[in-house]
Amino acid sequence: MTGVSGVLVAIAAAAGLALFYLTQSSHVAATGYQIAGLQAELAGLRAEQQQLVFRIGESRSPAVITRRAEGSLHLVPLPAQSVTFAQPSTK
Repeated sequence: MTGVSGVLVAIAAAAGLALFYLTQSSHVAATGYQIAGLQAELAGLRAEQQQLVFRIGESRSPAVITRRAEGSLHLVPLPAQSVTFAQPSTK
């Protein structure tokens, strides 16, 4: 009888260890999938950031500013003869 009960205890222990291993393994796999998803999201956000930085730089260029001012706002450059500068004081 002690031999049979020892075998049953060993089987129960093995089943418990197998169950523990499976739960840990599935938890590690789920964490890995979560990390992969977050890395993909991070890569997408970095690409979007680079596009925004490019658009900011493009918007600050004098050629784009001039084109928008003339096209959207209907502004025109002043003729050179209409601009005068104050003379420096002689004191």
